[in-house]
Amino acid sequence: MFDPQKVKRINDISPCFCVAKWTQVTIDLLHGTNHSCHHPKRHNIDPDEVRKNPAALHNTPFKKQVRGQMLRGERPEECSYCWNIEDTPGEHFSDRMVKSLDPWSYPHVEEVLEVGDQGDIAPRYLEVMFDNACNFACGYCLADISSSIKNEMQKHGPYPIKLKDHRMPDPKWQGAGHGENNPFIEAFWKWLPDIWNKLQVFRITGGEPLLSKHTYQVLDYCLKNPQPQLQLAVNSNLGVDRKRLDRFLELLEEMAEKKVIHSFHLYVSVDAVGKQAEYIRQGLNYDTFIHHLQIFLESKACSKVTLMNTFNILSLPTVHKLVAEVAALKKKYPHLVMDTSYLKEPQYLRANIVEGPLLENVKEATIIMQESGVFTSFEMNKMQRIYHWLKTSQEKIEKEKQAGGHEERVERTFLRSEFYGFIGEYDKRYDHKFLDIFPELRDFYVSCKKARFLNAVSWK
Repeated sequence: MFDPQKVKRINDISPCFCVAKWTQVTIDLLHGTNHSCHHPKRHNIDPDEVRKNPAALHNTPFKKQVRGQMLRGERPEECSYCWNIEDTPGEHFSDRMVKSLDPWSYPHVEEVLEVGDQGDIAPRYLEVMFDNACNFACGYCLADISSSIKNEMQKHGPYPIKLKDHRMPDPKWQGAGHGENNPFIEAFWKWLPDIWNKLQVFRITGGEPLLSKHTYQVLDYCLKNPQPQLQLAVNSNLGVDRKRLDRFLELLEEMAEKKVIHSFHLYVSVDAVGKQAEYIRQGLNYDTFIHHLQIFLESKACSKVTLMNTFNILSLPTVHKLVAEVAALKKKYPHLVMDTSYLKEPQYLRANIVEGPLLENVKEATIIMQESGVFTSFEMNKMQRIYHWLKTSQEKIEKEKQAGGHEERVERTFLRSEFYGFIGEYDKRYDHKFLDIFPELRDFYVSCKKARFLNAVSWK
């Protein structure tokens, strides 16, 4: 999958080294937070610092500290997503290597080493969130990312579970970014000209970017400041009205005609099929989603579409059906890519707390990928490592049972109790009946109910 010499070069620098810690950044300009990629938790950006040095939007003191750990061969705690993959038995490439070898990372290794852990560097992959305006309320998302969830939490309050922080606004993020004079957005527009010609990927996320005025300001900036090496990317749930969708597409087609950027890349998200997908993503109409997806797949202005699958418990029943649908689309639209990552937070929606035959659906998904002949090794490896992770988790529980241990089972029982509490309240708020939509999860749901009421697990 990867060039062995490049892999060796990265690991020779340090077995904990990830080029993306220097070359990639996701910045929430609404709340003033930063994380290197979507795996680590966010950390705060100092508003006073970015007023003096806009490059501090990316090169924060905390990130410089973590960079130093990597160069010294120490594993940063915030990068546990990759350590979990690398620590499973066998040889597995985590996103540390995927991101380090990407074209926006690997060619810049020498510059990264020259900058070291204390210097400032221009990102090559920049992802920004301008605001949290969103018409969806996805089950695993947060109030600070979705205005719809924020409204839900203001109306109903926290869920009746011990892990109450999920979906609630994070008080650490409610700072200087709010209000008319946002220092982070001001710093961004000052910083952008300095890094514009070095950017290789500029990605806009949200919220729902097609609802944000700032997205259209970026498109206008592209039209006025051509950057022929730039790949512009936008995350979208494709759930906006057709008028807004058409307006966005018209601007993309104008940019393509004038050749002001290298290419446009659309990222969309879905985690199951049909009613189950709609349950996970409140606001989604699955048929409309597929229709809008095909509109972009057929547009000459869109060079690549990535379908992101945030694999969670509720993905298990239909993951093989989703892969089959994507395979059918890929046969007609080869520039469609499927990118599968397991859900890390909240833990009670992680797929590895489920035991039993549903794991076979993931195995079948890997077989469909292999036999269809339309998936790349990147796409197949992503699904295969999900399967391996789930399989290894079950084997670990079985070994612990045989050894008379119970630590893993206690944690799993607690998380199942939390799952039951969350789903019960989620159903009330959105007028659903979980077992009507997920009959395949009946046995698991019953075990969660037992964990909630019969096991010695205190949640209050």
